[in-house]
Amino acid sequence: METQNGRTRARTVARTESTVASVLTTHGVVAAFAHPTPRALADDWACAGQDPELFFPSDDGQLLAAQAVCGTCTFRDTCLALATARSESGVWGGVLLADGTPLASVPTRGRPRGSRSRATPQTAA
Repeated sequence: METQNGRTRARTVARTESTVASVLTTHGVVAAFAHPTPRALADDWACAGQDPELFFPSDDGQLLAAQAVCGTCTFRDTCLALATARSESGVWGGVLLADGTPLASVPTRGRPRGSRSRATPQTAA
């Protein structure tokens, strides 16, 4: 703490170029600069004003609701291309993505089902 003009305040720390550079080189920032969102009126995007949680579905019903919103959007192809290039997750352009990779359905939580079939034990004769 330092006192200046009769006031006590936290000491300020000077920013170094290395700390600023480390923030600006994260994957999300680099991808956003490399693939910027086109400038358009916010009303042009079908998702404008929608709850963002809608686009991170936890079941197939929510996935269908998000895809219905994307189905009316004029920027659907652009949105999907940007999300794929940026390795985004969630519903983009009507497609569910996980780190930029399309998924067929919402992943379920828990242990995956086993692939082995249960054989009946052989009885000794």
